[in-house]
Amino acid sequence: MSINTSSISSLYQSEGNPFLVPIEQFLATDKLEIRLARWPLAGIDIASLTDQERLDLLDRMQDEMFEPTANSSDIASRLYRLIRRGYLARDPRQPGVRRITMELAGYAGREIKNVPLPKTYAKGMRISGITGLGKSYDIVRALEVLPQKYIHSRSDAAGWTQMTQIVWLYVGMSHDGSLGGLMLQILSALDEAIGTTYSRDRNLIRLSNEKLAVHIGIIFRNHGLGVLVIDEIQHRNFSGIRGELAATFFLRLLNFGIPIVLMGNPYGMSELDRFSQDMRRIGSGGTFEMHPMAPDDFDWQHCLAPALWRYNVMPEPSQVKDDDGGILYKYSGGIREYACRIRVTSQRLAIDLGDKSVTEAHMEQAFLGADFGDSERKLIIGFRDKNPMLLMDFIDVPWEEYAVKWKRLKTNSSLFSDSQLTLPFQSHSEDKFSGSASPSSLNDNANIKPVPAQDLENIKRSRTRKTNSAKRTSAIRSTLDSSDMRHSGLQDLLITGFEAISKVDHHHDK
Repeated sequence: MSINTSSISSLYQSEGNPFLVPIEQFLATDKLEIRLARWPLAGIDIASLTDQERLDLLDRMQDEMFEPTANSSDIASRLYRLIRRGYLARDPRQPGVRRITMELAGYAGREIKNVPLPKTYAKGMRISGITGLGKSYDIVRALEVLPQKYIHSRSDAAGWTQMTQIVWLYVGMSHDGSLGGLMLQILSALDEAIGTTYSRDRNLIRLSNEKLAVHIGIIFRNHGLGVLVIDEIQHRNFSGIRGELAATFFLRLLNFGIPIVLMGNPYGMSELDRFSQDMRRIGSGGTFEMHPMAPDDFDWQHCLAPALWRYNVMPEPSQVKDDDGGILYKYSGGIREYACRIRVTSQRLAIDLGDKSVTEAHMEQAFLGADFGDSERKLIIGFRDKNPMLLMDFIDVPWEEYAVKWKRLKTNSSLFSDSQLTLPFQSHSEDKFSGSASPSSLNDNANIKPVPAQDLENIKRSRTRKTNSAKRTSAIRSTLDSSDMRHSGLQDLLITGFEAISKVDHHHDK
């Protein structure tokens, strides 16, 4: 059976489209920033709050405050256009569209690889970046502005007596990273959204993954799903045959006319691309590669940093003058999650101490305290000081790309082949790193030794276990010898920032 779309006409006439009529006002992109913004402190008399009320408001900050940025507004706008285009192409009043839906239903029971491809497909989006940048935060907020479902009454033009339309569905990858786990998550999310029982239907859940994938596409088509968002795509989710099957599943959903948004780690996205160049169609509606903000980024200086400083629950304004966001950047590295955290933890500390306002001393103490782990401080300072060596041990951070971007790694190709990697000649002793095992252990500079070959070998073995990149690490190791001045440069990169920590600890001892 093949799908003939030649008789489909007037697909892009939106007037009266049953899928669009109830939600078109929500998909409008005018005044988008106002609609996205969310401010938990609105209408609250801060001066009259009790300490417990101040602490409660701080707990709401990271999850509920939303300050639109140029990037988040762009993501929301593209998402809404993605949904609208998908519904324009699936106007249920069109005889050709209804015929395609019926023909797709006829594929029930087939394996996904044996389903003929329709000649049309929906568009998709890709959003990648390391953890903490706000990928999920931006897309979830954009979805929350829309209704999730709409129940239609009888429509002779659309050919239904009653129909429950799903505008959006947000699903995280399963914990085991399998396609079967993902599809069960999808069915469960569907049941929660519209009150169905698909996830408990034995006739469905006993099917093989290859057949269940087809059924899910049919269910989405029948419910008029506007967009499927799949989050937490990681490298481990798409190794071996599971990656090939997942790629086929995503492509078939596009062919069924269902727009998709994939979000996850850069390594997960690149791994998925290996299985099919057609996966790049996912980015046809927009591809966003998110990075920690730079201190001079518009979104940092004029959007996020000012909003975080405005979120003040203290009795008095902060004594810190940070017009360009530089001080906030010092404790966050431009990573949204950590910028929010330092504002929350420093205010909480000030409240506990009975102080009326936040000072930078509160920020320093919060940053070095239990609210930030050693590895988190290492990550923050790695981005803050553009120090790729501090990022090497994180399996989900493409440190090589940042090393080249920051001109700390020389390469003739963006592929990072083993023969092309070299370390820079310069020593970067000005870089600061305060994230070690414990701040107090860094007071004695006499304990700081050059990094021996065995330590480098340990780093290399750890990197091999975590990312299977032993060859790449060996290439870096092989370029160094004891007489090479880059050897001491590497040492400087790994031990920077001890003076700053010592200074802080000395201040606290007084």
